[in-house]
Amino acid sequence: MDTNGNAARTGGGAARAARPEDADELLRLRVAVLDDGLPDDAWRETFRDDMRLRLGHDPNLLAFVVPACGGRLAACAIGIVYLGYRGPSHPTGRWGRIHTVVTDPAHRRRGHARAVTGMLIDALRACGCGSIELRATESGAPLYRALGFGPVDGFMRLALGPVRLPDAAP
Repeated sequence: MDTNGNAARTGGGAARAARPEDADELLRLRVAVLDDGLPDDAWRETFRDDMRLRLGHDPNLLAFVVPACGGRLAACAIGIVYLGYRGPSHPTGRWGRIHTVVTDPAHRRRGHARAVTGMLIDALRACGCGSIELRATESGAPLYRALGFGPVDGFMRLALGPVRLPDAAP
């Protein structure tokens, strides 16, 4: 879907915004690209339930898919809108992160990743994001470069482990 609400055409069909009923397939595709081991059942259940709850309701969770036969998905792109502080290069304070782009191996080389990623970029732009970041795999990097992404050096990561939210006040 472009910013006018039109579905994007790919070599195999129309890409569209993801819906809550796509959660199981989004989980299948997301697990396929994890590079730090297979997640346990609790992780899978949490991811699936979060997608069901938020897709179509949370304006900060954006996902686009290419449907395939039999209720399967050929590809997906999932991103998040984050709110930081405002500045000259980020007047809205919003920035986006693309967390997942994956195409099922049986549906590769048909333009699906380009279609869903392009739709996600358009949606993040429409949400006021001043920049978009992602972590590129070696196989995905040529697509992202073609879409205008460039490398950024100096990022580091601290994994804090499981975090519990404070109890809500009564």
